[in-house]
Amino acid sequence: MTHIPKGANTPVPTEALRIAVGRRQLPGVPAVDAAALLLDVTGKVRGDADIVFHGQPAHPSGAVRHVGSGTGGGQLAEWLELDLPRVEPAVQRVLVVGSVDSGVFGQVPGLYAQVVGAGGAVAAHYEVTDATSETSFVLGEFYRRDGAWKFRAVGQGYDSGLAGLATDFGVVVAEAAPAPLPVPPPPAPVPVSAPAPAPTPVPLPIAAPVPMAVRGVSKTGPALAAYGTVTAPVSATAPFSAAAPSWAAGLFDFEPRVFSGKEDKKITVDLPFPPNAEPVILEARVGREYNFLVVQIPGREDDVFCDDLPDHHGRALLVPPRKGGPVKLKVSHSGRWELTVLPLSAARPIGPGTIEGSGREVFVHTGPAAELTVRARDKHNGWFQVNRHEGATPHELRRPADELVYAWNGRRVKEKVRIPAGPQLLVIDKSRHQWEFTLDPLRPR
Repeated sequence: MTHIPKGANTPVPTEALRIAVGRRQLPGVPAVDAAALLLDVTGKVRGDADIVFHGQPAHPSGAVRHVGSGTGGGQLAEWLELDLPRVEPAVQRVLVVGSVDSGVFGQVPGLYAQVVGAGGAVAAHYEVTDATSETSFVLGEFYRRDGAWKFRAVGQGYDSGLAGLATDFGVVVAEAAPAPLPVPPPPAPVPVSAPAPAPTPVPLPIAAPVPMAVRGVSKTGPALAAYGTVTAPVSATAPFSAAAPSWAAGLFDFEPRVFSGKEDKKITVDLPFPPNAEPVILEARVGREYNFLVVQIPGREDDVFCDDLPDHHGRALLVPPRKGGPVKLKVSHSGRWELTVLPLSAARPIGPGTIEGSGREVFVHTGPAAELTVRARDKHNGWFQVNRHEGATPHELRRPADELVYAWNGRRVKEKVRIPAGPQLLVIDKSRHQWEFTLDPLRPR
C-alpha cells in the first residue's frame, strides 16, 4: 500500500480502478457524499455530464461511475469506479471530491481517499488530517503525465459546499433556494497518546446507491447494481486531532488566508505579524496554461517565488518584515493563480520511508537523527537546493542553518546527507524537478 501525504503524487496503473471516499463509522457524524469531475486542458468541465455523483451515476463515456456505498471494519465509504483506458483524450484530470450537506469536515473522523487496482491491491491512500470548517473537499486528482497516469493527494477544502466547489471548475449551478441552517462548531479534538493499530482488512460489501440532494444539481439517473466486495482501508495514522503539533507551540498561529486573481496583481496579507516573526508558508497554485510564477515582497532582493511549478503548485517560505505587521506581495503570472498563506504548523511532516513530489516544498522533521537520500531530475538542468532551518526562537528560523543539497546544473541529482534530531524544517528552496526523498534511521557504527 502507498500512503501519501497532502501534495504528494504516485503513479497508478492504467486500468479500471476503484476509489473510496471514506471515514470511520461513528454515530452522529455528517454523511460524506463522493463525486468525480472530469476536466479538460483548461481545468474546467465541458458540460453537466462531466460531474458524476449519486444522482448522475455514470459518465456518458462509461469511464467513470458512482457505484454506491458500503460499510465494514468500522469504516463507511462511498465508491467511484474509474476506467482509465476509457477516459477520453480531451480529459486531462479527474478530480475526486467529497461534500457534506450538514455539518463540516472537521466533524468527520478519519476522512480518506483510497485507490484500489483491478487486482485488489491498494495503489494509494491519502488521509486528511487538517479539515476544519470545510463543507466540500477536493481530496485527490488523477492526471496525465508522460503518457501515463498519476494520483495526487490535493486536500483543498471549500466552505461553499459541492455547488461552490463545482462552480470553480466550470459547472453552472442553480441559485441556492433557502439559506442553510447555522452549522454547529466541530467538536473539540480528543488528544491521542499513541498511534492506533491499523484495523485488519475485512470485506466491505457495497450497497445500492441512495439519492443525494446537492444544492444546484438536479440531475437524476438510474441506480447501479451492487459492485461486489472490496477491502476496508488500512489506517496509517492515529485518530485525527485538529490541535497544532507540539513542535509548533509558541509560533505565530492564524487562520489560513486565500488570495486569487488573474495575471499581475498586488495583494496585502493583512496579518498582525509580530516583530522578527518566524517564516510562514505560501502555497501557490496556477492554471494549466502557464506554470511560471513570480511573487515578490517589494523592496526585497530575493523573490518568494520565481519558479516554474512543474505540477502547477508549490510551497515556499514567506519571511515577514522584521518590524512585523502586514505583508505586501506583488504577483506576476500569465493566467489565473491562487495563493494560500499558512502558519508554519502546516509544514509537511517527513518521517521514515519514501515520499515523492515536484517543485518547492516545506517539510518538518521531528524525529531522531537520520540519513536523507535525495533524488531529483529535471530535463532542463534546473537549479535544485535544499536548506535546513532550526532554532530555539522564531527569529532563528528566518534564515537557513545549513545548505543540505546544492546543484546549480541539476539534471539528475542524487545525494545522501545526515540530518540531526528534530524539530527542524527541510525546505526545497529551488526546484523545478520531480523529486524523491527517502529518510532512513542512522545505522549504529
